[in-house]
Amino acid sequence: MPKGRGLKAPKHFSIGQVHAITGIPKPTIRYWEKEFKDFLEPLRTTGNQRRYDEGSIADLEKVNYLVKVQGYTIEGARRKLELLRKIEKSEVPPSDPIAELARAMSEYLLKKLVKE
Repeated sequence: MPKGRGLKAPKHFSIGQVHAITGIPKPTIRYWEKEFKDFLEPLRTTGNQRRYDEGSIADLEKVNYLVKVQGYTIEGARRKLELLRKIEKSEVPPSDPIAELARAMSEYLLKKLVKE
């Protein structure tokens, strides 16, 4: 495809680049991939090298925040991520102001998690 058509291919990063971006050690990233299989699954090249997109990096940062900053156990962090995933996917009818407030607060907290 010719360049300059306004389409951007998603940017993918190596594990070394992810380490440089996040500060998370490479062995820790590999370990968390095993422990959080449902949440962390990087793309693989034909040479079986890991490639992370921005969403994967954000997920790694969530895990890092929960385990290293908040002090969650691996199992506790898994449960928290499952809960966050359910909240993100939930459809809230606009007529339910309490549910809408809860959803807005969840989105706000998720954004704060990623930024810290």
